[in-house]
Parts: sequence; C-alpha cells; structure tokens
Amino acid sequence: MATSEQFDDAKALFHRRSILKSIVSVPLLATFGLLPSPLLRYLKPTMAAGGFFQSADLPKPEQSDRFQWADFPEIWTCYPIMLPLRYEVFNPEGYEKRNTPGFIMRSANNEIVAFSRICPHCHHRQMLNFLKHTSELACIQQSENPVLYCPCMCDCSTFDLCDNGRVLSGPAPRPLRRMEVSFDGKYYTITGLEQYGIA
Repeated sequence: MATSEQFDDAKALFHRRSILKSIVSVPLLATFGLLPSPLLRYLKPTMAAGGFFQSADLPKPEQSDRFQWADFPEIWTCYPIMLPLRYEVFNPEGYEKRNTPGFIMRSANNEIVAFSRICPHCHHRQMLNFLKHTSELACIQQSENPVLYCPCMCDCSTFDLCDNGRVLSGPAPRPLRRMEVSFDGKYYTITGLEQYGIA
C-alpha cells in the first residue's frame, strides 16, 4: 500500500513539474521566436511588423521642380534643387516629408544629371558646393573637370562630376549619391534617389 501511495505521489509531482516547465518555457519560446523579427526589419524595413514579404518602405518622391532643355544653355549649367521625399514613419499622419538638397546640371556628355548635395562623410549633413574651375579655390584637390566639394574645414572631400561623382580627395568613403532624372519629352524632373548610402 505504501508503495502504491509513493508511486501516486511521484506521478503527481512529475505532473506538476511538467506543468511548471510548460508555463516557464512559453515566454522563453515566444522571446526566441520573435528575435529574428528586428533583424528581418533591418534587412528590409517595413511599417508592418512581420511584413517581410511586402515591399520595403522606401521614401517616395513628391512633385519636384521641372526643367526644360532651354534651361541648360551650355555645358555645366548647374541649378540647386530640393527633392521632397515622403518617408513612412510612426506618427499620427503615418508619414513625414523631408527635403533632400541636390544639384541638377548639364554634363559634358550633354546629359541632364543630378546629384545629392549631402556630403557622404560629414555626420552633420554638410552641403556640397559646385565649382566649375578648381583653380578658383587653392584648398581643394585641383582638377580639369568641374567638382562638388565639401566646405567643412575638417573634410574638404572633392568629387569629380565627369566621373559619376568619384571621390578625388578627402575622407569621403564613397562617390556622390545620384538622383534619378526622368524626361517626358518636354520636362526633366527628379524622380528619386539611389537606394543606398547617405541622402
């Protein structure tokens, strides 16, 4: 009889331990199960949690300035522009508008091209300046081609506009970020930014 009671006690104890282990393991399993979510959202940012299979929430361009070929009478005619971008964010409106400064110009190949003015190196979003003749400024890398340069005293990165914004000198880690230009037969408009790097 005593052996039967001991067996029943052991069985009840085992049953209680199994229940406690289950209760403790559910939060742990849930935690480890949700760990991949931040990594997946880093790799492909989306507003919806678990939305890895939806398209990424990239900034969308708003209506920007329009230009005609007549606005660029000669090679290296250059205009400062602002590209309004709509970012999806967690606020009551669900979006935020930000302006990205840039330059639109007629290149040596008679193409209309545009570049972001944000220096790829400066952490405080220093705006680049256009310079057609580098001989006008002794403190930057001299070049036969027009350049964009960073006026920041600790930087002085210089970018060659004849070579897709290649870094000529300075600590900038990569070339200039291109802006996408479309032509509808009459007007040139900026339709977006390259999808990497600093604005």
